[in-house]
This record gives sequence, structure tokens and C-alpha cells, in this order.
Amino acid sequence: MIEIKENGFNPESIVQNGNKFLTGNGYIGYRGMLDEFGKAECVGLNIAGVYDGVQGKWRETVNAFNPLYMHVFAGDTSLDVRGENTVSHETSLDISRGIFSRKTTYSVRGATVTLRTERFVNMANKNNICSRTVVTSDKDMLFVFRVGVDTDIWELNGPHFKDVKTKLTKNVIEATGVTQELGRKVRVACEYSGEVTQFDNGFGLITAFVKAGESFMLDRLAYVSVDDEKVIRYESYDQALVEHAGAWKKLWRDCRMIIDGDERGQLALDYSIYHLLIIAPKGDYSIAARGLSGQTYKGAVFWDTEIFMLPFYLSALPDVAERLIKYRINTLPAAKEKAKYYGYGGAFYAWESQDGYDACSDFNVTDVFTHRPIRTYFKDKQIHISADVAYAILEYYNRTADDKLMLNGGLETVLECAEFARTYSYYNHIKDRYELLDVIGPDEYHERVNNNAYTNYMFYQITKRGVELAEKFKNVYSASAVKKLKEWVEKLYLPQPNADGVIEQFDGYFGLEDVSVETVRGRLAHPREYWGGSGGVATATRVIKQADVIMLFNLYPDLFPTDIQRKNYEFYLPYTEHGSSLSHCAYALTACRIGKPDDAYSAFLDSAEIDLRGGGKQWAGDVYIGGTHPAASGGAWMAAKAIFGKKGEWT
Repeated sequence: MIEIKENGFNPESIVQNGNKFLTGNGYIGYRGMLDEFGKAECVGLNIAGVYDGVQGKWRETVNAFNPLYMHVFAGDTSLDVRGENTVSHETSLDISRGIFSRKTTYSVRGATVTLRTERFVNMANKNNICSRTVVTSDKDMLFVFRVGVDTDIWELNGPHFKDVKTKLTKNVIEATGVTQELGRKVRVACEYSGEVTQFDNGFGLITAFVKAGESFMLDRLAYVSVDDEKVIRYESYDQALVEHAGAWKKLWRDCRMIIDGDERGQLALDYSIYHLLIIAPKGDYSIAARGLSGQTYKGAVFWDTEIFMLPFYLSALPDVAERLIKYRINTLPAAKEKAKYYGYGGAFYAWESQDGYDACSDFNVTDVFTHRPIRTYFKDKQIHISADVAYAILEYYNRTADDKLMLNGGLETVLECAEFARTYSYYNHIKDRYELLDVIGPDEYHERVNNNAYTNYMFYQITKRGVELAEKFKNVYSASAVKKLKEWVEKLYLPQPNADGVIEQFDGYFGLEDVSVETVRGRLAHPREYWGGSGGVATATRVIKQADVIMLFNLYPDLFPTDIQRKNYEFYLPYTEHGSSLSHCAYALTACRIGKPDDAYSAFLDSAEIDLRGGGKQWAGDVYIGGTHPAASGGAWMAAKAIFGKKGEWT
């Protein structure tokens, strides 16, 4: 058993602990909250792939009703961790079995009362969540459990439900609601091992008289379903636990990587793998940028999935990797429609994908001083997303040699992404080359730049490979279209290293103000101020948000010799603010190749421990962007593989 623990209670850590102690099974994620908490503490039961939009607000994934609400009373004394009668408190997460536990001791009129709860989101049953609570007292005590399905839920851009109804049938409390936009029916039910009385508006009471030194146990079996899908039920908590633990045992047997003699590194890596396992999709959907930790980033799918998470699944869970690739193939029509909307050919993938629909707003950030929205260009200009999607498909094919997938949309998707870049490009008659102008690279602090090195090289590589495969698989794409791509890519401009061996991140980057990250940070007038955009503190400087040129080296490590990679690493690292959780792992991977093991290990820990430490930015302007960081977990796995390179079994 491998556990992470936290002793004591700190109100300032409530939201972060929701991320730190998250449990999930690839379909639903339950934040690491205590039973007595509600929406004010950001309790969330997030459902993958179920979106809703309220008029005038961002569309996002749905947080379902909370089936595990419970407030315990010893006599008439509240047992709430926030109360003054709390003596001790401990929270833990067994990542070997995905089980969250809490143990809280209270002083109640001279008696010592202990409340223990454990719960799990069932890895063997995507609709099921289970909880077991045990109370003890060193004096005779009457316990009252206020239980129910809480329909007053935490939502960033809700309310998402209408026609909300609750009912009690025998000892099952049920809540149903219909989403506002698409009319999807969400049903949450919880079955109790004790008799529920005095039911009202989703809540009821369970009472138990417990003699001194004895205990009382209450089990709860909860089920979440969408659109009346069939749900498999259990006879008991123990039956569900056996199946759940068995599923986890197999996952760890297949997925664990051993680090010899490094307890800290091993725990950090195990924790990263745990987070990748609890978000692995169970159906025809992909992985959101914040996993299943809530509605941040609208529950949308970013390039994070293909570039930072897919390698883990390709290695450990190829069936999950196939689902992720098919998600992009299935959303090709939406990508082609987006390209057409902007006046281009091919496929322009959604920057923030919700089943292919681009949920990215024109105004993603709010000014912290004026509280007015700031126009950003992520949706319009971050065209590298199409290259990232194509790269992922090609990587999948390289690993699996799955001709069937390539013939059933895979190669078409790659070539349509290349065609988009071709139609987007500008032919420079003076220099006789094609250029990609007015784009945003991975470094989002500099918008609307020309010839971003990462973007140009990525499209060059995926087009070259796509053309090769088109010549192998006849009749997938028209011969004339392939010929155009072949002629275009030969003249696509690729920035080269300068006399110092450094590749300019984009045209004019070397001419920006040469200042340090700390100097730019010192210019902030507000801690939540956005660094990029048209007027951000980093915009006119060399300071960048995250690895850009460095990320290119990781995807195509043979493009440039080690010496060039080293010079770029040493040049760009001091300018990197690491304002994205994707940044540290990118530097870790390059550090491995250029012979900087200490740098690589330190960056690996920065990536792997981000949710253990509570790192990462929580705000972009006035917009909350907190949650877990599964791309950092995927990056940590890649870094660990590069640094240590051993695979083992769960022990």
C-alpha cells in the first residue's frame, strides 16, 4: 500500500486537497473532499464528456449531484472538522487501490468520538462510488447521520440542471435533473445500509445508539448514470471493493515503473501514474486538460492529451491510446468545418475541444484592474494544434503499425491537417518560400508572431510523413492533393540555428527586451495579472511562458545534434517562467539528452509533484484555472522513463 497523508486541518487547503486527493475511474471524478462539505468547499463529481452551456456563459462539463453528503451528530453536537471540538484530523489516499480515507477525533461532552470514512470511485464499474463510515465513542452515544444527495452543487458557469427532483424509495435516495442545453438526463442514487427517515428535499436521517467502546458502520453505494444508461448494482460494499481492488491490482501490474533507491522519486512517479489511470477514458471521449477534477478550462480537450499523455497510454494501455486517437479522427468533420469558417482548407482542430466543437472563447482572460475581458487569439492562431493531432496519429501508427486505423480515417486526418497548414501559409515571393505567419506557439505570452519554430517544424514533419504514407496507401487522398502538399512542404521555411547555435523562437524574438524572469515578475502590479496578450508584462520581452523550441527537440530528438540542443536549452531556460505545468517536463527530457542529469531530475520532481505540493497557477486574470495537472503527470512519466528507464510490477 502506498499512501499520501495530511495531518491536521487547514481551511486554506480545502480546494487544493480536492485536487490532491482526487479519486476517479475514467468516467467520473470525485474531488478529495470531506462528507460534511458542500459547494462552498468546491465539492465536485465531474462526468467525462457530458457538457452543458448556459446562455451567455462558457460551456463546460457537468458536475453531478453529490450522493455522498453526510453530516454526523453525536447527540446534538455537530461532528464537523471545522468545529472547535475537533481534536485531531488525518486525510489519506491509498494510490495503490484508489481509496480515500479520513479519520477525525472529536471531544463531545467529555467523550472522545472518532469518525472514520473511506470511499472509492469503482475502477471496475464506471457508474459506481462506494463509501463506508464507522463511528466509535468511549461513552454511550446516540449518533444521527444527516445523509442525502445534495443538489445544490458547485458550478463555475451554471446552473446546468433544470427539472431537479428528489425521492426516497426504501433506503435509496435519488436525484434527477436535465441539462439545460442538450436535455441530457442525469440520475444520481445512493443506497444506505441503515434506515432513512424524515426525508425532505433530498436529505434524510439515520440514527444509531452506540455503546461505549463499540462501533456503528454505515455503508453507502452510489450510482451515477446519464441518459438512462444501464447500471450494474452490488449487494454490498465488500463485493464492490473486491472488484475495485482487483481492477487496480491489474493496472499497477501493467503500468508501474520502478525507481531503485529513491523513495521520493518513486512516490512522485506513482502519484503521477495514479492520476493518469483515474482519467483513462472508458468510452468514446478524450481527456480534459484538468482531467476529472472539475470544470476548469471548460472540461475541454487540449493538445496536452496528444503530446504529454498519449505516450504513457501507448506504452502501458494501448486500448486507451486507441480511444484517444479515434476521438480526433471522429472529430475531423468539426475540424474541417472550423478551417472552412476561417477561410482555409483542410482541418483546423479545436484549441479547446468539446466533442470537436471549439469551446475556446475570444476573451479567455479578464483584466484584474478593469475587470473587462481581454481579447486572446488561442482559438484563431494556435494552429499547431492540428500538427499536434497529426503527430499523435503518426506516433500511434509507428508504435502499432495499425494499417486499418490509418485506412479508416487516420491518414486522411494527417493529410487534412497538412492541407490546412498549406492553405494557411503565405508564399514569400522575394525569398521563394512558404511561411506561417500570424500564429501562437506553445509559448502563449507572445501572440500573433511569424514563423514560430515549433509550429513550422511540426507541420513540416507531419506533412513529409503524411505524403510518404499517402504513396504507400493508395486512394486515401487524391493524387493531385498529395502532389500539392509535396511541392509545398519542400519550400516551407524552417528557422535554422544562428551563429551561436540558437534557433530563434519566432521572427524578431532576439530583438525583444533582454530581461530576466524576476525582473518581469517585479513589474506586476497585481499577483493575478496576465503576463501575455497585447499588454502583458512579458509581451515585449524575451520571457516566455513555457518550453517552445525545447519541446520540438523532445518530439523530434534527431532533428538537431546534441550540441545544438544544449545551446538552446542553456539559452532559453533562464527566460522561461514555467507559467504552464507543461514546461518542467519538457526541460527534463532535453536535459537527459544533453547530459544534465541533475537538471533532469529536479525538473522531473517539479512536474511529478505539482499536485502534491499544490503548485501551478490558480488564476489567469480573474479566471479560475485550478485543478489537477494530468499533462504534467504524463510528462513526469516520460521524464522518469528517460532518466531511469525501468519497468516493474506492483509489490
